[in-house]
Amino acid sequence: SAGFWGVPPFVGAAMPCLLEPPKGSMLFTALAGVEDEEHEETVVIVDPYTSGRFLVEEFRRRRWPLVAVRSSLSIDEALLSTWNAAPFERTVVHHGDLAETITSLRNVGSIRAVIAGSEPGVALADELSAALGLRGNDPTGPRPRCRWDKYEMHERLSECGLRALRQRVCSSVEEAAAFAADVGTWPIVVKARTSNGFSGCVHLCGDREALDEAVAFVRSAKDLAGRANDAALAQEYLEGREYVVDCVSFDGEHFVSATWAYCKTPTECGFMYDNTRTLPYDAAPDSLQQRLYRYVFECLTALGVRNGASHCEVVVPEGDQDSPCLVRMGARMHGSMGPALWSKCTGREQAQPYLLAELFAEEAGGSLPRRLRDMRERPGAQAYKLTRWSVQVDLQCPTGGILSQSVEASSGDWLRAMPSFWAMRLFVEDGDRVAPTRSLSTSPGFVVLFGYSEAEVDRDLAKIREREKSGLMYIVRPGSENVVGATPSGSGRRNSISAARMRELEAEAEKLISPLASRACSPVLSPQQAPAMPPGIGDSLVEFTLNGDGLDDFDLDGGGGGGLGGFVGGAGGLDDFSLE
Repeated sequence: SAGFWGVPPFVGAAMPCLLEPPKGSMLFTALAGVEDEEHEETVVIVDPYTSGRFLVEEFRRRRWPLVAVRSSLSIDEALLSTWNAAPFERTVVHHGDLAETITSLRNVGSIRAVIAGSEPGVALADELSAALGLRGNDPTGPRPRCRWDKYEMHERLSECGLRALRQRVCSSVEEAAAFAADVGTWPIVVKARTSNGFSGCVHLCGDREALDEAVAFVRSAKDLAGRANDAALAQEYLEGREYVVDCVSFDGEHFVSATWAYCKTPTECGFMYDNTRTLPYDAAPDSLQQRLYRYVFECLTALGVRNGASHCEVVVPEGDQDSPCLVRMGARMHGSMGPALWSKCTGREQAQPYLLAELFAEEAGGSLPRRLRDMRERPGAQAYKLTRWSVQVDLQCPTGGILSQSVEASSGDWLRAMPSFWAMRLFVEDGDRVAPTRSLSTSPGFVVLFGYSEAEVDRDLAKIREREKSGLMYIVRPGSENVVGATPSGSGRRNSISAARMRELEAEAEKLISPLASRACSPVLSPQQAPAMPPGIGDSLVEFTLNGDGLDDFDLDGGGGGGLGGFVGGAGGLDDFSLE
């Protein structure tokens, strides 16, 4: 917070900095890159949650006025924790009426661009961009839901002759069981249709009992907009290494911004994540990465991604490296801390927030057309170059029992002393019962390593695994208390990605945001808790300032004369005003 940035907590987005920040402080570094001239047009960001905060930071660095559009007030707690109203000149809440939201945006003035800040805002951002005649993706193309509905996504890939997952929409456990019988092998993946990240989870089911549990769980859950899932999506599970390819597209041409790899360990119900790592760019024409990129580009084109960011998760099946298969695509940036971490590994100019700002805000796409031309015309050109390496290590407890000592107490100082240590989040304390790690939901935490070579971070990764097996990190005794982070069944046959884990990732990502967009430097204590005004209430009733203009004598007992006397109860002033 204040000490982290080296500035008082009230110096931030909505209040001018009256004193020059000390050289070397993070605020000084952030402000050093801010452009001098403020723009007249406005950039709109729809649902600026999770990694959308880094997009806000980039546009504030370029001095673009910002307006936030919230696609719904019913959002997941993990997303809500990342909402910060302070950097925006205005917030518009979408109440389901597109024409009303468009009118509100036109009242703002000239709009330069409308961009999705996170997954829930993808569909609305497309609709708003099209209605305002701005660069974006066509919301009326073939299977228009295919950029955010996983079922439509894979159906569209199949229509275009691209490899896709076998799947079925299931309204009952019987339909899911029939699909599993058709596939003929376990595990089976069960998830919600919409790509809304935290809600609904992804379930890897090792048998019929786990499958029934997962289908019931998904059908009883709601998406991030508060809508109930009327069915679950069942898909085949592919064994193989999983990759992430992050891109930015300009008029239908795609540029690779980042490549990551998920390293997994097999378990009885499929796998558990071991670590997630950055990958250097491989320009060799016949390399696995180039085959991967070609397939991803074909998928993006098939799914109608012409402009903006994308995040693709792709499996390369074991023994068949020529047939990669998309798991899911999000028409938005890499979530959580991904863009900021990648920026530290390659430089700001390579990260998705920078490239999106070039695409949408600068004339003729800024530097992006030149980069795309270089990739077309220069054999062996590198889309990016890693200058540092990063690995996120998912901790693995080898045994179960009651923790006699927290991981922080047993190994916190030891972890921080590693040469490549960068950050960590621990989910368990002393007295908690831990289970042997079989999935992300039973992982005790994660550690982020950050070094100047892959060998450096791999050495520290190996040391962590050695300490975990030695018994020095998890000091346990037998016990029967509830398992921290266990799946509802506790059977181990169903591997579910934990929403609580995602909240921890978002909390860690908050530390990477500069004072230009950080909640820690916001003068607004809890902006996400402020209720939105209902439709039809005029702007004049909700916009005022506390800078002394017209509110000199304002008070809350009705006796003052400060301009809001008739706001509640007509001429009677504020006699009946209540904060309840």
